[in-house]
Amino acid sequence: MAGVVWYRNDLRVDDHEALTQACAEQDKVRAVFIQQETEQRGRQQVIFEQETLHALRNHLGQLGIELTILQGETMEQLSHFTAPEDVLYFHRMTGFYEARLEQQVLQQYTAHMYETQTLHRREDIGSDELKRVFTAFRKRVEQSGRFEEPINAPGEIRYAEPPDKEKLDSRTAFPFAGGETAGRNRLTAYLEGPVFTYKETRNGFDRDDSSKLSAWLANGSLSPRRVMAELQRAERKHGANESTYWLYFELLWRDFFHLTMRETGHRLFRSNGLRDGHLTWKTDQAAVDSWIAGQTGEPFVDAFMREIKETGWMSNRGRQITASYLIHDLKQDWRIGARYFESQLIDFDVASNYGNWAYIAGVGNATRTPQFNPEFQQQKYDPTRAFIRRWMSSETTEK
Repeated sequence: MAGVVWYRNDLRVDDHEALTQACAEQDKVRAVFIQQETEQRGRQQVIFEQETLHALRNHLGQLGIELTILQGETMEQLSHFTAPEDVLYFHRMTGFYEARLEQQVLQQYTAHMYETQTLHRREDIGSDELKRVFTAFRKRVEQSGRFEEPINAPGEIRYAEPPDKEKLDSRTAFPFAGGETAGRNRLTAYLEGPVFTYKETRNGFDRDDSSKLSAWLANGSLSPRRVMAELQRAERKHGANESTYWLYFELLWRDFFHLTMRETGHRLFRSNGLRDGHLTWKTDQAAVDSWIAGQTGEPFVDAFMREIKETGWMSNRGRQITASYLIHDLKQDWRIGARYFESQLIDFDVASNYGNWAYIAGVGNATRTPQFNPEFQQQKYDPTRAFIRRWMSSETTEK
């Protein structure tokens, strides 16, 4: 008999309750990750995952645990990998299909499911408090002040050095490297200084204008509890301010999107999102193709779309602008954009991605439908056109 740790978007050894419990309860522990098909995924997204898995295999090996990477249908692969007497340990994930899969696993195996994907637990909030309104949610959790401390790795770990990223596109906003070490290094560096001006810089497009932690949070190289614990430590050391609160505020938004998706099941994948009724969206493939290729003729939009294609990354401001343009200017189905971002972003997170796209489309949690004029946005956030020149240098940027 062995403990089997089923890895998904929790690719770390730190603050990993499933791993910790398996090591405490079983004499032998194995680990498995079942990989998605890579055909429809962006190159940088695939590379980031490969780097993350390489680091995870190294760290688990230091604990005497082998990581097996499989491809195929999850239930079929688990049945081949596990023996009837094995005990399965895993974390709960967000998503309609993920939840359905978890129920299958719990029914078929002796299994234990844990929660470390969100900072706050659903039971700490109360179903009458969420109401799918962020302000009510924020007030509730801030009043409670509750979140659990992260759990240290179940053994001594010498964190492997992140991979060399010298071959990255020189225009990239940040040299993202996959893996727990890279995520922890970024967290440490960001909390030493840049976080204290985050509120003022967060709409910029360069290295330290924003935390960039979403990439490691998305695949679980970092846990939100670890980020929060380190943020509080930095506040005690250097003092809290509006910017350090704003990083916590962003973690709250992440939690809110996850908990909303868990409550609403598959609804955020519908044309009308969380709204009642049915909305019909048109699809003009030529318009969609020009948007994806960064050839719409709107320089600010095109620069962002070229950035995501080449790097797998785009700032939050850029995501709002490009999503608004696809939906409100090109009049296209918002879910097409959401699926494209899903295939490209190294920080793809199902709840945040679909929650934000639904918000821009006016079918999510918000009571209004926001629209972003790209020319106004460019004048406000890229007045010198430096970002546009970075990504459109080979073509004219006049409009």
